[in-house]
Amino acid sequence: MKSLTNVLLLFAVFLTGASVLIIEVVGVRVLSPYYGNTIFTVSGVITVILIALSCGYYVGGILADRYPSLRRFFGLIFASGVALLSLFTIGKMVLPGLSSKLSIVAGPLVSALLLFLFPALLLGMMCPYAVKLQSVYVPQKGIGSVAGGIFFWSTLGSIAGSLCAGFILIPHLGIDRIFIATGLVLSALGLTPLFFLGISKRRLGQSLLVWLLALGAASFTVGRTDRSVLYRKDAVYQQIAIYDGQYGGRPARFFQQDENSAGAGEGAMFLDSQDATDLVYDYTRYYSLYKIFTPSVNNALVIGGGAYSVPKAILQELPQASVDVVDIEPSLFSLAQRYFNVRSDPRLHAYVEDGRRFLRTTPKQYDLIFSDVYYSFFSVPPQFATREFFEEARQKLTPDGIFVANVIGDLSRQQPSLIMSEIKTFRAAFPNSYFFAVAWPEKTDSQNVMLVGYNSANRVDLDAASAASRDPLIRSLPAKLIDVDGRFELSPYPVLTDDYSPIEFLTAQVLKRAFAEPQPVDGNEMLADVDQQLRYGSRYVGAPGHDKVRGFLLSEMGLLAQNVQTQNWTEHGSDGKQYRLTNIIAHFFSNEPRVLIATHYDSSAAGSTFGPNEASGVAVLLELARAFGNSNLPPKFGVDMVFFDGARAAIADQANSTDGELLGSRYFARHLDEIYGRSKPISAIVVDDVCRTDLKNLKEQWPIRNSAGVMKSAWYAGAQLDPHIFQASTASEVQDDRMPLIQAGIPSALLGDSNYLRRGPVRARAGKCDARSLQIVGQMLMAYTVSNGAPF
Repeated sequence: MKSLTNVLLLFAVFLTGASVLIIEVVGVRVLSPYYGNTIFTVSGVITVILIALSCGYYVGGILADRYPSLRRFFGLIFASGVALLSLFTIGKMVLPGLSSKLSIVAGPLVSALLLFLFPALLLGMMCPYAVKLQSVYVPQKGIGSVAGGIFFWSTLGSIAGSLCAGFILIPHLGIDRIFIATGLVLSALGLTPLFFLGISKRRLGQSLLVWLLALGAASFTVGRTDRSVLYRKDAVYQQIAIYDGQYGGRPARFFQQDENSAGAGEGAMFLDSQDATDLVYDYTRYYSLYKIFTPSVNNALVIGGGAYSVPKAILQELPQASVDVVDIEPSLFSLAQRYFNVRSDPRLHAYVEDGRRFLRTTPKQYDLIFSDVYYSFFSVPPQFATREFFEEARQKLTPDGIFVANVIGDLSRQQPSLIMSEIKTFRAAFPNSYFFAVAWPEKTDSQNVMLVGYNSANRVDLDAASAASRDPLIRSLPAKLIDVDGRFELSPYPVLTDDYSPIEFLTAQVLKRAFAEPQPVDGNEMLADVDQQLRYGSRYVGAPGHDKVRGFLLSEMGLLAQNVQTQNWTEHGSDGKQYRLTNIIAHFFSNEPRVLIATHYDSSAAGSTFGPNEASGVAVLLELARAFGNSNLPPKFGVDMVFFDGARAAIADQANSTDGELLGSRYFARHLDEIYGRSKPISAIVVDDVCRTDLKNLKEQWPIRNSAGVMKSAWYAGAQLDPHIFQASTASEVQDDRMPLIQAGIPSALLGDSNYLRRGPVRARAGKCDARSLQIVGQMLMAYTVSNGAPF
């Protein structure tokens, strides 16, 4: 009897050790559909299992000393099986909602605590319990031998569980069945010995009832299916679902890997069309860029099979082309044949292999490589985002070959940024590169961005190609092109390498912005605009930074405004040189009458102290311009944004000369008729120095006397948002860009930090810039110009 008990104990710790590793390995797959197969998911599950085991060892040792009973030992195993089945059912019900509330950073840890902590803790109690029981039933063994034997069999079970989960269970059973089977095995392992150990019939019946209820609930959640789902199965790497639905009002079939995919799925086809080039998702149409880069395509490679949308289109469009498709998921090709009309073709070759490995080992050279492995925000494979990957892809291109990659992210300037790092990384591998926003390049929301590398020194004239093409995609390219050099300053964004590629962290920041509460204007985006201007360096007239910020504004306004005008003139510095100055006027809405929102974009002269406050006005106007494009409110009147040059006495050594100040606003005021004729703007607000943490906008005495209506309307709108920032107190007047406007007959007010107004620019310029201050000012201007407010 003692020998049988000893064997049973070892068998029990073997199976419970195996169950712990099965839960750990499969637990990652349980959470991946909701949070992605990221480092946060893997680390979260491992952390919870280790916490559970450590607590289980401690608590199990205490209970074993107090209650060294076989009934309690097997009762705990039975409880772990029931707990696993019950929490599996709870997870099926709560994970969809819970994952929508939690980030991909915290979500996996919280969810793992909910689902896996308690059953793993119970299983962790088995080893110390078994050590105690074996020392009682086999007292002739030393405690060291007993503990060593127990932990040997438990660890051996864990090894077996880990191997079994990865190589047998997941490929053949699926995640749901694995969890139910593990719960069944643990329940049977615990309940069967209890029957022979003399448990009462009443207790046995209660245990069976609880077990049946838990099993029934788990089976019910697995059995529910959606009629539109044609196929759903846990594949080797992800869960695959194929279902029918609608896209753009047309019937479509979708291919989806995990439930966290971007949009409706990773692949799709229209059910009402037999044309393989009639593609569902816009980003997939970018394969056709070969038409303007390398028209003679003989060999093409598609990395990431999905629904085989791109390979089908290439095969139909290029009868001479051979297409290789590589994907690590073994079942994709057969599924594409069964559900997505992929026909056998001697020109189509499917390879089951990691795309990076395939690139490294294939001897072939390709005219076109299309990479679509960025399945969703939650599953961006790090090995396909590094400089080394892009370099390997370029090495496999023929001369004049083209590489196209799909990436998902946003064009926000906020740091850190996945897209900005990817663009910088891509340019390190492809000096001749192009970047296209599939939605619109001015959007800061998440979207597909296409990275295009051309294995040639020749630049492609997109305007000429667009004009000569009938292809709708080719014709749209100039509007979708991202002007990287004009619009972005990439120095703070890291190049991603095989050694350093924090993709999950960067992705988490994208998701944080994507799922944040939407705001009409975004203070953090304005703060990022301030930072970019500061990275240009000194922006006084004649400095390199001055030319860069001017180009930046022209690029941004060219995207955001309906029309952009410039006023160009020259000024003579006391050094005898001539300096070029440029006012930029961006027009929004065609309504009459019109109002002005103005700021200056130059900084103080060389040697003067300058900081973020001097860049705050530009940041506010840029975000306001973006907000105009996103607003559904009908404007009350037309809006013109004016970016004045030469406001800071910044020509050569004129820093102490009032003759060098307000050059841009004076020039603008003298030439009003050239822009507006007799219909001058009815009001103006000048924005300057508005980003300090303790921002206070006080009313100036002179505008109160000369522009009372503008001041009253603006401060009323601001006080509704934050009366601490928009105070009713008055401040002494200051020389600023609204003074030439007032002298020209345009009622004008200044939004500026009272510290600036009272102390002057040099002393007030220091201080930390605050996103909330910027946001309040932006919201006030939005309300003043677009909503129901009016300038009078």
